[in-house]
Amino acid sequence: MIETMAQGMREELVEMRRKLHKTPETAFQEYQTSAYIKQKLTEFGIPFQPCAKTGIVALIEGEKQGKTVLLRADIDGLPIQEESGVDFASEREGFMHACGHDVHTACLLGAAKILYAMRDELHGAVKLVFQPAEEGVGGALPMIEAGVMEQPRVDAAFALHVEPLEEVGNIQLKQGPVMASPDDFEVIITGVGGHGAAPQNCVDPILTGAMIVNAYQTIVSRCFDPMTPCVVSVCSFHAGNCTNAIPETAILTGTARSLDPQTRTALAARLEHIAKSTAESMGAKCAFKFKPLYPPLINHDDMNAVVEQCANELDSVKNIVWLKEASMAGDDFSYFCERVPGAYFKLGVGNKKEGIHHPIHSPSFKVDEDALPIGAAMMAKIAVTYLNR
Repeated sequence: MIETMAQGMREELVEMRRKLHKTPETAFQEYQTSAYIKQKLTEFGIPFQPCAKTGIVALIEGEKQGKTVLLRADIDGLPIQEESGVDFASEREGFMHACGHDVHTACLLGAAKILYAMRDELHGAVKLVFQPAEEGVGGALPMIEAGVMEQPRVDAAFALHVEPLEEVGNIQLKQGPVMASPDDFEVIITGVGGHGAAPQNCVDPILTGAMIVNAYQTIVSRCFDPMTPCVVSVCSFHAGNCTNAIPETAILTGTARSLDPQTRTALAARLEHIAKSTAESMGAKCAFKFKPLYPPLINHDDMNAVVEQCANELDSVKNIVWLKEASMAGDDFSYFCERVPGAYFKLGVGNKKEGIHHPIHSPSFKVDEDALPIGAAMMAKIAVTYLNR
C-alpha cells in the first residue's frame, strides 16, 4: 500500500522538489522554504507548529496508543552558484540546493501525506521534523532545546540523505559510526611587523604559521593509531596585504574530524599544543580557539534493522549496500541519535547513464527524480514498521 501510494505521488513529489529547488535559503533564513512546507502540511490537513526560528514540527497521531517516532528532513541550501543546467535551477544568484535537502524535504512531505492517510492504522505517533541550518551552524540542537523531543516524548529517530554516487534504487546503510564530528579551529599568531628588507627586526607570523601548518600534517600520521580515523585540514591562511612588509598577525583556520569522543578530545589538545609551542619557539604569541560542532553520528543496530527490513520489503529498492567505512563529513542528526536510538541511511539518486554522478556540494549536482517515491516510501514504511512491530 505504501509503495503504491508513493509511486502514485511521483508527479507531486517532483513538483514539490522542484519548487523547493528554485528557492534555496541558508541557515535560519529559510523563510520561503518554511512557508511552503507549512502550505503543504495545511493542504494535507496535518497540524504543525514552528520551532527554532524557521524549523517546523508536525505531528500525526495514530488511533492506537504507542511510541513516538521522529522523521527528520533538513531544509537549508548552500551558498554555491548552480551550474547543473536543469530548467528548474535556483532562482537565487549564488545559492543552490547542492546537498539534496530539497529532495529530503519533498520525501518527508510525501511520507507525511501517506502516513496521515494511514493514521487509523498507527500504534503511536509520528513526529515530522523539518530542520533548518544543518549546513554549518546546526539546527538540530536548537530544536532539541526548544522541546522537539518531548510532548510526546520521542522513542526513536530516522533520517535519509541523498547519495549521487550510488545508483537510484539502492540504499546505503552502515553499522556503528556513520559520520564524524566536524569541529573547527582557529589559530591567531601575533608577531612583530616591519619592513620586509629587515626581517631580523621582526617576528614573522607567516613563517610561524607555515611551521604550524607543516607540524599539523604529523598529527594524523604520527600521533594516532593508523587504524583510528581522523582528519586535520588547514583550510585558510590569511596574513599581510603588501609585498614589502612583514605583517603583525596571521590567522589559520581549519577542521578537525573524528569518530569517537576520545580521539576528538585528543585532537583538540594536540592542535593547541603544536600551535602554542611552535609560536613560542619563534618568539611569537598564539591564541588558539577550538569550536566543537556536532558529535559523531552513530547508527543503532536495532534501528538499522528496521531500515533494512523496510528496504527488503519495497520492490523499488533494488539493493542494500552495506558501507564498511564511515564518512568524515558530519551531520547534526547525530544530536538526535545521542538521545534516542536512531538510524541514518543514504538514498541512491545517481544515474551514470544520464550523467547524474556529481557529488554533493558540487555546482553541477543533480539527482534522478525516480528516487523521490523511493525516499517517501522508505520514510513512511520505517515509521509504520517501527510503531507497529
